[in-house]
Amino acid sequence: MVLIALFIELWTKHLKTKTIKAIKWTFLEIKVSRDIEKSPKSMEQIFSGLHGIITRIKFLDKYWKGKVQEWFSFEIAGIDGAVYFFIRTPEQFRTLVEAQIHAQYPDAEISEVLDYAGPIVKKTPSKTYDISGAELILEKDDFLPIRTYPFFEEKEEERRVDPMASFLEILSKLKPGENILIQYLMKPTAEKEWKERGQEFINKLMGKKTTTKENWLDKALGGVDEFIMNLIKAILIYPIWGEKKKEESKASIANLTSGEKAIIEAIENKMAKLAFKTSIRFAYIARSDIFSRANMAAINGAFKQFNTVNLNAFKSNGEAGTSADPPFKKRKEFLKKQKFIEYYANRTWPKKDFILNIEELATVYHYPILTVLTPTMRRVESKKAEPPVSLPVG
Repeated sequence: MVLIALFIELWTKHLKTKTIKAIKWTFLEIKVSRDIEKSPKSMEQIFSGLHGIITRIKFLDKYWKGKVQEWFSFEIAGIDGAVYFFIRTPEQFRTLVEAQIHAQYPDAEISEVLDYAGPIVKKTPSKTYDISGAELILEKDDFLPIRTYPFFEEKEEERRVDPMASFLEILSKLKPGENILIQYLMKPTAEKEWKERGQEFINKLMGKKTTTKENWLDKALGGVDEFIMNLIKAILIYPIWGEKKKEESKASIANLTSGEKAIIEAIENKMAKLAFKTSIRFAYIARSDIFSRANMAAINGAFKQFNTVNLNAFKSNGEAGTSADPPFKKRKEFLKKQKFIEYYANRTWPKKDFILNIEELATVYHYPILTVLTPTMRRVESKKAEPPVSLPVG
């Protein structure tokens, strides 16, 4: 039985690897205009549209064809002080990506470019270039949300805070020979397990009894004993029992503190929106003579603005980063750096991922609003207009 289970696991992994290698990728650079007045809500709509690539993988598709759910990589790169926005997408979804972006940002320029990661991988790590990298995961359960963009918004434009400003300010201050790369891998999901855990958490908070899942024996017997008990209750005490249930429900809601009510509302809001399995990686790569760990700390600090004490927060996944502990610290760090940059360049899906809904994704990745003034950010310099209909064609 052990050998059979091991064979199935290795066979499935082999098929998946083969399928992933066969995917044709397209690398796009996105340039937006300087006068964006839209909130991250526009980016939320883009992610909502991209959720449409979700695929229902059947038993034979998984264990015979090795079918996998495709994913996107949304990236921000600070290279020698210039700031770029990129998207890596399977070639078959390029039109979908472009359509979704142009629907929300009509003046955006989208062009296919060479992958910037290739040249960086060749020279890192080495004697002349060093790297420090981290992979983020959530501190608590997936159903608990991080702080999202409505928290940062104000009705008055001058008081609006764009969370992207922190990242762009750090990236725009880089010297020649310094690079900061941020990668958001995301694949759509329709899994219900995390929502079920969220509902159980809410029920526990409200003092409700959680329903236990039926095992195969209960299903086989058809729940005859439970049916009889419910029938007796329905005939004899249903009116009284029903009133008690309502009273208990009202009492439990009334006993909740304002903080507990806010937590329940936040969880319900997260579960109500489309969601993606997500991974976030970032790396600081620079020449050894100007390498500064302060830049790594700055990016870590920028991600902390999304953290909350009562809900969720980002933390570093120590297993996937570039730091190592004694003994043989230098050797282990060198190997981890090689592995990290390889995973980054190949956009390899991690062992540990987490769930973010489209509102959370739009918070951590969106195109900056008008109030963010980053001179080194690549933007559309002039607007393009369609030719007049009456223009004669030669």
